[in-house]
Amino acid sequence: MPQRVPHAIVVSRKVTKPVGRSVPRRPVAVPRTRGHSLAPAHLGEAGSIAVLALAILGLALFIAAVAMIVAGLTVEARFGGAEPPPNVGELGVGQVLGGIGLLVLGLALAGSAVSVLAELRWARLAATVLSGVAALLSVAGLALVMTRPLPEPILAAALGVATVIFAGAAVILARPRR
Repeated sequence: MPQRVPHAIVVSRKVTKPVGRSVPRRPVAVPRTRGHSLAPAHLGEAGSIAVLALAILGLALFIAAVAMIVAGLTVEARFGGAEPPPNVGELGVGQVLGGIGLLVLGLALAGSAVSVLAELRWARLAATVLSGVAALLSVAGLALVMTRPLPEPILAAALGVATVIFAGAAVILARPRR
């Protein structure tokens, strides 16, 4: 009588293995390789975006502050050939003082962003506090612009965007390191 081969075994020249349901293998845990990020490792993606936003807005505030100071110093020239008012020297004082304040804030924001990138001690806390102060100041500016008799929608929109960016940067930088 001929010998029968069981159905569960397949025989070939090279390999003999059982046929049927194969046992599923557990997937091997392979560590994920992350793509190379330009963000510093101590900040992470969100932190680097917040620091970049602080640096850009700090430079923008610096430029706006220089423009305010120049406008405050040249108030008399705006009258052209007409007779300027007797208190023309006092008219630009508010612009000059406000411009100096914005100049200091802009330099502080840009400097804090650079110091966070350089990993200086207490730099992250300083950037968080400065960003929060800038957010509060931009909210105050937004309230002042909107309560004027003729509100300026473009300036209000710019202050609203700046408020959101400063507040977001403050929240992101306030998070503990991971």
